[in-house]
Amino acid sequence: MLATVSDKQYAADARYTNFYAGHDIAWAENGEHIYCLNGDVVNQVNVETSQIVCSFGVNVSDGSEKSKTSDGLDDAKMDEDNIYCFAMSREHLAVAHGSGLLRLWELSTKKLVKLWKSQHKGPVVRIEFSTCGNFICTSGGADATIRVWDFTNNSCLCALKDYPGPALLLRFHPSPLKSEIYAAGADNTIYCWDYATKTLLHKLRGHISQVTGISFKSTAAECDQLVTVSRDKVLIAWQLNADSNSTWRQSKVIPLYVELEGVAHIADGAQVVVACRSGKLQQIDTKSWKIRDLLVDTDFEISRLLYCSTRQQVTLITTEQNIIVYNVSTESGRAELKLVKQLIGYNDEILDMCFLGDNDRYLAVATNSKHFKLYDTEQNMNCRLICGHSDTVMSLAASHKLLISVGKDCSIHLWKLSHEIDCFLQPLTQQTNCHTATIGSVAITHNGAKGFASACQDGSMKVWQLSRDKQDRNKYAFSLLYAALAHDKEVNCVTYAVNNKILATASQDKTAKLWSADSNTLLGVLRGHTRGVWCVRFSPVDQVVLTSSSDCSLRLWSIANFSCLKRLEQECTILRVEFLDHGKFILSAASDGLLKLWNIKTNICVQSIDEHSDRVWSVAVSNCSNRYFYTGGADSKLIRFTDVTETVRSEALDQRQAMLEQEQTLQCLLHAQEQLEKAFKLALVLDKPKATYDIIGSFVRKRDGVAVRQLVDQLNLDQRLVLLQHVKAWSTNSRHSYIANLILQHLLGDALVHSTQKFYNKGNLVEVLTPYVQRHFKRVSELNKDLAFMEFIVKCM
Repeated sequence: MLATVSDKQYAADARYTNFYAGHDIAWAENGEHIYCLNGDVVNQVNVETSQIVCSFGVNVSDGSEKSKTSDGLDDAKMDEDNIYCFAMSREHLAVAHGSGLLRLWELSTKKLVKLWKSQHKGPVVRIEFSTCGNFICTSGGADATIRVWDFTNNSCLCALKDYPGPALLLRFHPSPLKSEIYAAGADNTIYCWDYATKTLLHKLRGHISQVTGISFKSTAAECDQLVTVSRDKVLIAWQLNADSNSTWRQSKVIPLYVELEGVAHIADGAQVVVACRSGKLQQIDTKSWKIRDLLVDTDFEISRLLYCSTRQQVTLITTEQNIIVYNVSTESGRAELKLVKQLIGYNDEILDMCFLGDNDRYLAVATNSKHFKLYDTEQNMNCRLICGHSDTVMSLAASHKLLISVGKDCSIHLWKLSHEIDCFLQPLTQQTNCHTATIGSVAITHNGAKGFASACQDGSMKVWQLSRDKQDRNKYAFSLLYAALAHDKEVNCVTYAVNNKILATASQDKTAKLWSADSNTLLGVLRGHTRGVWCVRFSPVDQVVLTSSSDCSLRLWSIANFSCLKRLEQECTILRVEFLDHGKFILSAASDGLLKLWNIKTNICVQSIDEHSDRVWSVAVSNCSNRYFYTGGADSKLIRFTDVTETVRSEALDQRQAMLEQEQTLQCLLHAQEQLEKAFKLALVLDKPKATYDIIGSFVRKRDGVAVRQLVDQLNLDQRLVLLQHVKAWSTNSRHSYIANLILQHLLGDALVHSTQKFYNKGNLVEVLTPYVQRHFKRVSELNKDLAFMEFIVKCM
């Protein structure tokens, strides 16, 4: 047992997965959690830690329901279980499925409390809770009907049909004293009903495109002002007339010249915050109607706006499913924003990552986006979106506090960690059109950034010299040292040796090459792979180079004579390799999501880790501690692995010590022939078929059948399964067949009587035992026949 854990063991101790795939999102009233729709589940996410607290959905409710919905379902059936929309109140969460079912969950207990049919034709496209939390309003996608449900009394209060549907926006009046509901119809008109009397009260006409937001000035029943925004680039303020008709009229129409996605009142209704599609956030005073920009220089598009009055915070939801939280300060009469948190709801494919900062505190991650992420690993993985590229960022490289990013826009950006702001990169310099095609890989020198190399998909490699201004130490510049046509096909990887004197490149032309880092000189070519080479790495301690390829192999090469020293085989394409534990082990990441840990000295795979479900593109190993690393891939999972070798070894030692103590106790009890019931259970725990046979045999020799029966009756289900395995071992020998069949009779007899014990046949044990039982029965039958002949002969004499 100790030999299996003596080499190296790693285990996943943190997983950061997608929790938001778009569409509906809600913020808890206390501001601690955000509820996000992700396919067939609604995830409750902690805002501080960015971790999923729990999930609500048919596939996570319990084990039995999960097995029913996940086994043998086709795509159409699975689409019916997807959640189209949801809404939440203080105590409940309501979800609408594609199958037309509505499910009501209790937030405190995380249990499903109600389930009913929506009665709509087609799926429900919108669902909303009333202010009091006792009613639910649903909008059908095909029948142009709004239904109001009283779920406490299991009844439908009304069905409202006097509008062209579907209603993609529903709002109850914020006062629980008012029974009004507002819906934006397909004709861009806002309809207002009294659901208590089932009458249409108002029609608010003015927008010419889809209405995206409605906000009331206050929560009082006397609220006489509301604001609506639309994608027609116009904000309309509505005033409730005080006459007997009490109709809404337009009091102000403000053109903002950009598509609007959300609106919210702040500062007790004195100001309005409007989210623009282009990424701008604007403040409008409700008295003077003056407009002021709160956010202007943003490089993302906004799809939703959320406001938490308890914490005085605003949350922006981007089209890339990023969640950005701001504090809103209105003390001076003017709203001021301060960034609090950025949550990554959907990563897409993780293409590359690297550590930077003191003690490798920060982790830079490039995903399938023009923005890359900077995580603070010491502060609950607090994230910051770094904007600057105009197309997808493909590769990252860092040296202490400097970071270089490259991508599909053929530009190279140089960044530096900010001293004033935590988890922020300050842009230093950049160059555009550095290559003629996508820059797929970049590497920076070790032990101080003196230069870097970039590799392009057209087969070229460029080496750059990095310089620092002598007068202003915060100014950097880089210039081209030399360029080379490195390979005939796309270059997948470039890296520096530890001494920064040699460069290595890997390409789809089935070769890896070594270059002089100071001059355009080819030192050698590593030939031997039968398919494209994906990754190349230098050993931190030896004069060897490691390569991985699509031919499912790892190869170690000598730098001295460029010969292949070792070859390690895996089952599929190996996309990334890294040295671990000062060059003693190799970590390989494959296209099937499997991570393997190899011992270089013995050429043995000491551990296989199955955490990813798709290609693993990137691995980041901490050079400071060398005890943990991060992996990311096409399944959007960012997983942290920690060295648990010492923990596993100590656990194995404890288990071995406990087993030895139990074996010694068992031997003492058997030798003294005392407490045989305790010895019998101990033998089952230690899985000792001979000891259990000897104990039962001692009772059989005494012809004490009652004691044998008592031994079997006191066993629980797990112990009976172990005993059945022992019976299987006894049945293989005819000398033990009597006791084996005696115990088998007791076990199977109990299984026939008690329905809870009918899965004795786990692993087809009964089918395995049947031939032995039949053979013993035939032998005993022949023996009885011979005894009958013998008795006949004796009587005839």
